[in-house]
Amino acid sequence: MPLKLTTAFLIPFFLSALAPGQQSDRSLPDDHPNVSNRADLPAVTPSGRPSIGLALEGGGALGLAHIGVLQWLEDNRVPIDRISGTSMGSLVGGLYATGRSPAELRALASGSAITSVFSLQSSYADASFRRRQDRREMPQSVTLGLKSRYALRNALLAGRGVDEFLSREFFSYSGQELDYDRLPIPFRCVATDLNTLEAVTFSGGPLSQSVRASISLPGIFPPAQGRNGHSLVDGGIVDNLPTDVLRKDLQADSVIAVYLGNGALSASDTGSIVGVLNRAFTAGIEHNVLEAEKLADVVIEVPIGKFTTTDYDKAKQLIDAGYKAAEKNRAALQRFALNEADWQAYLFARKSRQVGAPGILRQVRIEGGESGAVLEAQRDMKNAVGKAASPQAISAGLNGVQADGEYEAAYETFPISGSVAANADAGVLVHLSKDPTGPPFLLVGPNGAATTSNITRGEIELRLIDQNLGGFGSEFRGSARIGYMTDLSAEYYRLLSPSGYFVQPEAHILRTPVYIWTNQKRIAERFQQNLDAGLMAGRTVNNDLQIAAEWRAIDTRWSLRTGDDGGGYLNGTAQTGLLHITLDEAASGSISPHGYRVSASAGALYHAVASDNAPLVQFDFSASHSFGEKSIFGLSGEINSYLRARVADPFRFTLGGPMHLSASSFDEYRGTDTSLARAGFLHRIAAMPTGLGHGLYAAFGYEAGEIWSPDHRAILRQDGTAGLVAATPLGVISLGVSVGDAGHRKVFLTIGRWF
Repeated sequence: MPLKLTTAFLIPFFLSALAPGQQSDRSLPDDHPNVSNRADLPAVTPSGRPSIGLALEGGGALGLAHIGVLQWLEDNRVPIDRISGTSMGSLVGGLYATGRSPAELRALASGSAITSVFSLQSSYADASFRRRQDRREMPQSVTLGLKSRYALRNALLAGRGVDEFLSREFFSYSGQELDYDRLPIPFRCVATDLNTLEAVTFSGGPLSQSVRASISLPGIFPPAQGRNGHSLVDGGIVDNLPTDVLRKDLQADSVIAVYLGNGALSASDTGSIVGVLNRAFTAGIEHNVLEAEKLADVVIEVPIGKFTTTDYDKAKQLIDAGYKAAEKNRAALQRFALNEADWQAYLFARKSRQVGAPGILRQVRIEGGESGAVLEAQRDMKNAVGKAASPQAISAGLNGVQADGEYEAAYETFPISGSVAANADAGVLVHLSKDPTGPPFLLVGPNGAATTSNITRGEIELRLIDQNLGGFGSEFRGSARIGYMTDLSAEYYRLLSPSGYFVQPEAHILRTPVYIWTNQKRIAERFQQNLDAGLMAGRTVNNDLQIAAEWRAIDTRWSLRTGDDGGGYLNGTAQTGLLHITLDEAASGSISPHGYRVSASAGALYHAVASDNAPLVQFDFSASHSFGEKSIFGLSGEINSYLRARVADPFRFTLGGPMHLSASSFDEYRGTDTSLARAGFLHRIAAMPTGLGHGLYAAFGYEAGEIWSPDHRAILRQDGTAGLVAATPLGVISLGVSVGDAGHRKVFLTIGRWF
């Protein structure tokens, strides 16, 4: 059955709060943020007729049906003098209350703006350079906070996307002194206070923050944080259809309620523990809805049996369902209709109360956060001061302090001269808050690959990140891959200046088997052990660009376990000096629908055991472009070269394995000079639920690689690949077959990163 809320509500703690008789209409004390409990009548009242209130129920994507109801009411000249809403009802109701037309709401619902808020993490473009490294290297990871104990984050989805969406859509109504009785249509929305387990009714303050609290589905979005420490979540838990708010607070004379229906019991509701708990939880919600309906004069029931709470891609059908449901109630609604003259007067009065955007941004105040975070926000916001206030400029100014993931920023506006008129100069008050679970954070995830006639590789990957250690912007990062190989590393990134100059001491241990191949036959197994340490220094220019110089000293052991590859045992040292430049304009760390990434290094290998001093050049490039909404074409390539100098096996480069000459065995080719070119086409054949990833793709690719070494002639290998690729919350999963020249064929499976 289509639940009104979500499976994330399966929290036994809440079930007791939903038992019959437990709903509370009490509010928090007057000092609770954005809450006012005033007994006086709303400022805006209709003249010569009873006031009409509209209550909009919560229900995720089902709430898009409210737009169709609003369209029918306008088409039939039924005025709305007060609006109350919960969850999705608060979003639609809040937008309509500020003057948005049903046509504008339909356009917003049908576009990508709403679905873009359902993200498992903040956008790749907004992530810092180092967090982008994490996403590329460990896209399959789950993050645990270690601040007090091992803890998953408190929500499935990131809050930043929905915060920025609401701040943008309600920007003109973000004033801290905003009175919702002064909106074009007086408005209220309802949230649930986790501290008191009671309903909270919002009647003032930044509208984006109030709606954010009302739509914060427990377990899906992080709770909204009140300034007095209260945690606020979706109001549907205690009051999913707030007709009582219309009657008692807004004092509407007549109440119209939009009820999103309730599905009949289905086999799936009793066939699993999730289904049973969902159905039981819905019983509590339905109880408070049935009580709410008793306060309504007209109940518009929208049949939603074929829809679910995640059907945001079915906005048109849901809106049409709302319109048809209102039409079925024509007889009951028609008595509220106005004649044309009175309707035009109503529209004029409503429009006259709309508020324009603030004018010039004159002042920025920052509260919360450590001194380094406050200074960072102040520096970045300077570019917005003295210019026209806009949500885009403010969001850009707050990106720096949020880019590393420890801090979140919310803001509200305030008038500079005391005027709240449109285009009046304004200030911005920014609230910084820390992630309650960390740092430090621990990233954990699987990584593996298997191919036919080959060795299966599998590791558990871990990464410990302790941000702002020793100063804002500095951090410790330790990584481990344990399984097929043991790969341990540690680094301390020390930020020297706000402009991005840094130093980074680092150390690395590698222990891994190495298989030697000739004509697709494994002829030997070696074991490689490396211990190296080094220092990197440079500048992280911005989220996209880093330039750095690196020196590294290496101690290596290259021993033979089985077989004979014609080489001997090596034990010695080497040093490298390199200049690195990385430019990352991709849209994602794994399968990027558009953008490009370039990484180039140049320097030398010297004093290396059994090797000549050699120049060293490495280049890696990838670019992608989307065609329509379902297809992606990508090109990538890499070059690794000692410019044909004689260099020992432990320092050579390899090709072979999935996405690295897929028809060949893992690291089948070793050389001092390698190059690889790839072209690929992905076509999405199935979309995953909103917010869970790109989807399932059919994949086709071509690869060509060349390998050269002083002791072997150049080898050119080509192959074609076809298969399925799933972009999921646990990274990329691929299953494919590759056919190449010289009799090379492989079926492969990968889990984790995009190899």
